[in-house]
Amino acid sequence: MSYPGGDYQGLGFYPGPPRRDRRTLVIAVSVAAIVLVVGAVVAILLLQRQSETPALPTSTTSAPSSTTTTTTTSKATTTTTKQAGRTIDNDTAKLSYVVPEAWTPIEGGLTLKSVPGVTIDHVAGLTEYQCGGKTYSRGVVGGGKVAKGELNQRATELAQAFGKELYNTSSGVEVVPGTPKAITAKGSGGTELKGVRLTAEITSTGDACLASKGQLVLVLLDDGTDLRLLLVNGDTEGGPATPAPAKTADLAAIADSVRPTG
Repeated sequence: MSYPGGDYQGLGFYPGPPRRDRRTLVIAVSVAAIVLVVGAVVAILLLQRQSETPALPTSTTSAPSSTTTTTTTSKATTTTTKQAGRTIDNDTAKLSYVVPEAWTPIEGGLTLKSVPGVTIDHVAGLTEYQCGGKTYSRGVVGGGKVAKGELNQRATELAQAFGKELYNTSSGVEVVPGTPKAITAKGSGGTELKGVRLTAEITSTGDACLASKGQLVLVLLDDGTDLRLLLVNGDTEGGPATPAPAKTADLAAIADSVRPTG
């Protein structure tokens, strides 16, 4: 008997299951292989690009350097120092003045011959020396009182007289007074006197024992009754090789030190 729809063909043979289509499998495998190949190629290209791309330079940003200027303001300091040396209190002139230690007291005084009534005392001299049988000094300082008069005129007259008599030679002497300058001198007791100060340059010729040049500083202070006088003189050039001449700075310092004492 036969089953309806059966495929019996005798000899005990039965048909197997239907075959699968191999083309589908081959296509799938091929696609997978292509995907793998493409992926590998892409990976290789990426690696090559990374190795060929130059490294970007490292950018270092530094803060700009700045120059700082420090300004130091120094305060001016005024120092008052008592002048070193020997203080001479001249009770005749009522003046005090300070001389360097090298200036030593000299006995007696000095009186002008050309101007009557003018004498200086409390005298100190700088380095006495003997030459040609006479005694000389490299400098002299002293004080006194003189009659009143117009200050500038009186100072010029006295500078001329002292210069010519201190440097008197057979060949002559020239005295060139400077312009008198107004000054004010204050004493320790509160005394304050006005006056003038004059510097004169002196030139002499004809005596090898005497300085060829000297300087004279003259101070006059008006006390209302008389004129108080300070005379400072020193050789500045010429004469014997020793002793050394005076220093003009010392002459100026002596004049600076003058003070009224009453």
